[in-house]
Amino acid sequence: MLKARSQLWLTALLFAVLGMVIALAYHYFRAGNIQQAEGRREYDAGRFDLAEVAFSRATQANPANGDAWYWLGLSRKNQGRVGPAAEALAKATSLEPDRVAWWIEYAEALQWAQQFAKAEEAWNEVIRLLPPDDARRVHTHIQLARALGGQQATDRAITVLENLLTQKDTPQVRFALAEVLAWGGRLEESAQQYRRALDTQPEN
Repeated sequence: MLKARSQLWLTALLFAVLGMVIALAYHYFRAGNIQQAEGRREYDAGRFDLAEVAFSRATQANPANGDAWYWLGLSRKNQGRVGPAAEALAKATSLEPDRVAWWIEYAEALQWAQQFAKAEEAWNEVIRLLPPDDARRVHTHIQLARALGGQQATDRAITVLENLLTQKDTPQVRFALAEVLAWGGRLEESAQQYRRALDTQPEN
């Protein structure tokens, strides 16, 4: 009888502890959602410092919330703190790796932070995720070339842009190629590309 009563007490205690754990988890989950909603309000109002505080609390409450990490990264990015922004966006993309818009923001933050090797990897991931006919592919290849240029890999950057020209011969691509050629000290070729870009500019 005593043994059975002890087992009942133990079972009741376990259920009580489990209930407390569930209640605490729900509390943190709800608190995270409230903080995320507050962060969006502050972000939309342009108060990026306050948005950062709210999104940071949301990620603490729910570290698996990719959206909170993403908006935390954007809040930092809009304050010019591109290094910490890249860290938050890296977490977001690791949680939801198929979100191409998140990869673009992450790659841009890395580029602005002059972390060119990581930016190259991120831009390549964007290229992998984008559909073949997506208009963002041109911008992505140009940024990939600039990331390569930032690593002094000028020849590889030129190859990226020359390949792009076979698909999209636009002033935007030629200006980028001229820029990369200039970085590589190929000034005459750079000037030629600038002239060709200007010749193909639409008239106002």
